Amino acid sequence: MRMSMGGRLLVAGILVWALVGCGSAVEGEAEPLSGHEGLFDPCTDIPDRAIEDVGLDPLTKERDLVGVEELGWKICSWTGPWYFVVVLSNVYSLRDVRDNTDFTGFDDIQIGQRQGIQYSRVHDQVGASCYIATQVRQGSIWLRVSGMGLHPIEESMCTLATRYGAELETYWPR
Repeated sequence: MRMSMGGRLLVAGILVWALVGCGSAVEGEAEPLSGHEGLFDPCTDIPDRAIEDVGLDPLTKERDLVGVEELGWKICSWTGPWYFVVVLSNVYSLRDVRDNTDFTGFDDIQIGQRQGIQYSRVHDQVGASCYIATQVRQGSIWLRVSGMGLHPIEESMCTLATRYGAELETYWPR
């Protein structure tokens, strides 16, 4: 099969473009994306044994949001029987959380040995998820429990979030 002149020019252009991007070597160590340095990583910093001890299966662990890294966040989730447990590490203060208009219903709570807050999303009218958060040196650690789609809610999401937070906070930084 013969290729037209336009086709050959297109292929040649693609090859030149590809080669230009591969023309130089970069030396040194790879660096994490900006905003990730020094963040607590719940997927590696919370041991699998601790996840088992709270009744979750470490094999259900998922990093980030559907595998997509979020700038300034370290996110890890595990699947429960009818809900998800997500630990979110970030640079935001509890003041930032309270000032965020996407959240509402703030209550001061005890999370294990720490002071924290409990809250929900403004648009969550049915209690499908609950957040707790505590201040740490890097910013804050959030824990969210959310129901799985069509599964019936068997227990208060906030009760679950507070329980998981109390059991896992010993692994969080100060």
